[in-house]
Amino acid sequence: MHDTYYKKPLRCTVNVPKAHDFDHWNQAVSAVCGRFVTQRAQSAFIGDISHRDLGGLNVADIHVNARSICREHANQDRGEDQFYFLVMQREGVMAVNHDQQQFVLQPGDIALLDSARTLEMCPQGLVHQLSVHLCRRTLDRALPARAKRFGKVQHANLSGRVLAGLLEQIARPQDDAAPSSQDGAAVQDALISLLQPCLQDQAASPRSRPLRRMAEQLIQQSLPHAPSPAELAARLNISVRQLYRQFEIDGDSICRYVQRQRLECSARDLLDDALRITTIAYKWGFTDSAHFSRVFKRQYGMSPRDYRVQALQG
Repeated sequence: MHDTYYKKPLRCTVNVPKAHDFDHWNQAVSAVCGRFVTQRAQSAFIGDISHRDLGGLNVADIHVNARSICREHANQDRGEDQFYFLVMQREGVMAVNHDQQQFVLQPGDIALLDSARTLEMCPQGLVHQLSVHLCRRTLDRALPARAKRFGKVQHANLSGRVLAGLLEQIARPQDDAAPSSQDGAAVQDALISLLQPCLQDQAASPRSRPLRRMAEQLIQQSLPHAPSPAELAARLNISVRQLYRQFEIDGDSICRYVQRQRLECSARDLLDDALRITTIAYKWGFTDSAHFSRVFKRQYGMSPRDYRVQALQG
């Protein structure tokens, strides 16, 4: 079932110096994973990557706090499209974007990434990730032609639990003799076989945007003083433009969402007859009570006073 994995062998170990030098990080990523573009986070850069050759099966262990790690297009002439990356999130949270498909990797999550496709990975702080490079020809031959080859991998079923256990075993330091090529081929075949029943059909479910949900949670936790778009983007470790896009997909905007949340909180407080309407307006960030009344009526079809009367009578 297996093929020859590489046009030329990689070195057994590629390590970024402990000083977390950004240039060495880029060189090491290019040597291990192919051409990616890394954007630094605002904090001091941390980036370590080590590579192990397990009998022809390449495994990368990654620690990084970059703002984003992007791959636009693979260079077929350089053989940059010959792998799928089977990744397990070990620590931290990583947001992944691919065209309109987006998902978030929490610790323990597994995903299959296609090296030939455009993708963007956005660590939410410092992350630790294991990446196993699966031969494209072998995986394509094993999976049905229409099977999906990019996205989160279900690991709640039996095959998924065995897959997670195998990846945990691969992640452990190897103290015994170097694995043979038969070992590497057998492990790769096992990983691919376990993948087949675990790949989720995300096309059958509504399109989700975990980044938007994370932004919404941060806004809700901060009310009445919602963070600015720049502050919110920085906390999510994405660009302001990426943040705007999460809301624009639905024809929405950050400002409209924040205002709706303030109005919903105000509507709940209006059920307490002991609170003055002006006090409620100020509490939820409306400095002008007349403006509060106008936007509330536009949202609920009646003034705050009428809303209170109707709600209390009902």
